[in-house]
Amino acid sequence: MEPPYRVVLRSLVYPGWGQLYNKKYVKALTVFVSESALLGMIYTESRAASKAYDAHLAAPDDVSAARFFTDYERHFTRQESLTWWAAGLVLFSLADAYVDANLLTFEEEFGEPKGKVSVSFQPDSFSAGGFVCLRYGF
Repeated sequence: MEPPYRVVLRSLVYPGWGQLYNKKYVKALTVFVSESALLGMIYTESRAASKAYDAHLAAPDDVSAARFFTDYERHFTRQESLTWWAAGLVLFSLADAYVDANLLTFEEEFGEPKGKVSVSFQPDSFSAGGFVCLRYGF
C-alpha cells in the first residue's frame, strides 16, 4: 500500500490516475473526461482570443478594431473562467484521491461497523403529522 501523498502525486501527473489507483473507476473516468474537456475548452478560447487580438491589431479602421477587441475580451474572459474551474477541479481531484487513499485500509484497521442504523416512521404520533426516528444500536 502506497502512502496517500504518492496517490495525490499520481492524480496531479495524470487526471484520474489517483482515483484509478484507489479502484474508483467511475470517479477516474469522470475526472479524466472533465479535466480533458476543460483543457480543450481553455485551448479553444485561447486560440480564439489570440486570433481576435491579431485581427484587432491589423484592423483597417477603428470600428473594426473595437469589434475585434470586444471579441478578444469575451474569449479572454471565458478562458480565465475556465482556467479557474479547471484549477478547482484539479484541487478537488487531489483531495478526493487523498481521502480515498486514506480510507482504503479503514476496514482492515478498524473492522466492520458493529452498530446498526434503522429509520422508522410512525404516522400517528402527533396530530400535525408523522414522526421520524433515527436509531443507532451499539
